[in-house]
Amino acid sequence: MSPLVGPLVAAAAIVWLILIFRIVLVAARMFQIEEYESVRFLRWGLTREWLAHRTVWLGLLVGAVALSVAAILPAGRPVAIAVAWLVSAAAAQFTWRWTSPKRPLVMTARMRRLLIAGGFLAVLLAAGLALGIVALHPIVSVILVLIAAGLVTGLSEILLVAANVVTKPAESRIRRHYLALASERIRMVDPVVVAVAGSFGKTSTKQILAQLLQPYVNTLPTRKSFNTLMGVSRVINEDLTPENRIFIVEMDAYAPGEIAAISDLVHPRVAIITAIGPQHMERFGSLDRIAGALYEVASALPADGTLILYTGDESGVAVAQRARAEQRRLIRYALATDGDAVDADVVASAIRIDSHGATFRWRWESEGLDREVAIPLLGRHQVANVSAAFVAVVTLGYSIDEAINAAASLEQVEHRLQVMASAGPLTVIDDSYNANPVGVHNGLEVLAAMSGAHKFLITPGLVELGSVEDDENRRYGEHAAKVCDHVIVMSAKTSAALCAGLREGGMSDDSIHVVETLDDATRLLQSLSRPGDVVLFANDLPDTYMPVARAART
Repeated sequence: MSPLVGPLVAAAAIVWLILIFRIVLVAARMFQIEEYESVRFLRWGLTREWLAHRTVWLGLLVGAVALSVAAILPAGRPVAIAVAWLVSAAAAQFTWRWTSPKRPLVMTARMRRLLIAGGFLAVLLAAGLALGIVALHPIVSVILVLIAAGLVTGLSEILLVAANVVTKPAESRIRRHYLALASERIRMVDPVVVAVAGSFGKTSTKQILAQLLQPYVNTLPTRKSFNTLMGVSRVINEDLTPENRIFIVEMDAYAPGEIAAISDLVHPRVAIITAIGPQHMERFGSLDRIAGALYEVASALPADGTLILYTGDESGVAVAQRARAEQRRLIRYALATDGDAVDADVVASAIRIDSHGATFRWRWESEGLDREVAIPLLGRHQVANVSAAFVAVVTLGYSIDEAINAAASLEQVEHRLQVMASAGPLTVIDDSYNANPVGVHNGLEVLAAMSGAHKFLITPGLVELGSVEDDENRRYGEHAAKVCDHVIVMSAKTSAALCAGLREGGMSDDSIHVVETLDDATRLLQSLSRPGDVVLFANDLPDTYMPVARAART
């Protein structure tokens, strides 16, 4: 065997490893977005853009050409095979591109452990390939080169999933350690815990309630959207102090049992369920399963605990019946439209939405409460969120009148129908955090109420709605067509249904614009808009839902 084979194979292995590491960093970002759920991550990796990326095709093509040379020159076959691996990996290096990240990879301790384990496995894999190419039959060596070139993206995914399996025992020990610390701390501090769960409206309701209570009692809400078991335990370990007498805990679930686990940690005395809707239907499969997962927080309440439940839809009414059958203390709240009778304990009626916020009448008849309320928050759903917070304030024993006064100066919740203060000549409404089948229509109602010559909507549509996703996107499009002059659709799997709804709603094709990236959307908006126009940014999808931007490079 030629003395060149060893150095060439070593060089090829190094170049190939560098390529793998670059691809792994992109895949790791997606794995993090998918909450380290291997099945969802692998499903994302089955997309054509990933498995059949042009880097893969070029690597295969260059490798095949080099291997053809090896077939013609038997005497130099080992060298040619080694060169084939080297040049295919090098060619792939120059063509690897992926969408610029909206949210960069966060180097948490867990991610560092995952990448170290994945890197170790990648080195073992590269060494195995190199040894096989040197020592095995030429035909086997050819197959190994083609595998190394053709499965480079898929192998990156498999490496991360394998690393996740390898590190799972250590991760479990670390989780148990932090959970034990959190359990001990919350036992010592013993705050009154208010849990906030629901398909949507959780973060806004949590922040509103915290703002209403903070002037009168030291209140700690969980950070941002820290609503998983480990996220809540982190807040307890890092933020909770003996001075915090009320602890407002946001809870979310991607599977049954997750809210029950958080409740077992924090032991809520008051629970708010803001809504039961098809958000995460893709994961749960049915509204009944979603309702069952959310009801876990009610099941965790003590005998004297209170459940505050939105009953403005059929799912909420069904859950209320279950709570009554279990003889739980239940307070139902809902919104009334145009004077319609509503079967609820607390009703917000006479709702008026404008560009400055909302006004409404808030009544809790059994408590003798009937108040006029004005809030600076945009959207009908914020009326529901504020109403739930008022119920919690009264339930906790604080003054409703002081809470109503405080509500008049509530701060806008970030990225949830937030009017941007410095948007230049345009009025920009940021509703980009996420989207649900109720909130998007409330956002359009707000957009319609804004003064401006032209109304723009920039959105990718609604996701994770399972079997109702297409129908909801069509309905969203039909409504948007009646409000907007132009709709800029971010290309995603929801685009076709959304565009179909826009057309069914009467919008012409020259007012519907499909773009691939936010930069494209921004440039198009600048060319179409005029000073004084209004634009609503609705739902900023994570990277896993967006197509590859061919010009971007990582």
